[in-house]
Amino acid sequence: MAMEHAWTNVGDEALFLQQEMERCEEITRQLDELEREAPTAALREEVRQMKREVEAIRRAFLGQMASGV
Repeated sequence: MAMEHAWTNVGDEALFLQQEMERCEEITRQLDELEREAPTAALREEVRQMKREVEAIRRAFLGQMASGV
């Protein structure tokens, strides 16, 4: 199911993107903690991969903001 948003103005979309970027940062902090607590190298690598994916999402939000939302 596709997510669709009807933005009432550019400010609403910018606020949404900012909130999503903040969520990404919080998820990254949680993943940092998981990485430190991971009992095996394989799990630590899995967490690092998740962090790379979250960072890619955060950069995509940042790119949307920079392109003039």
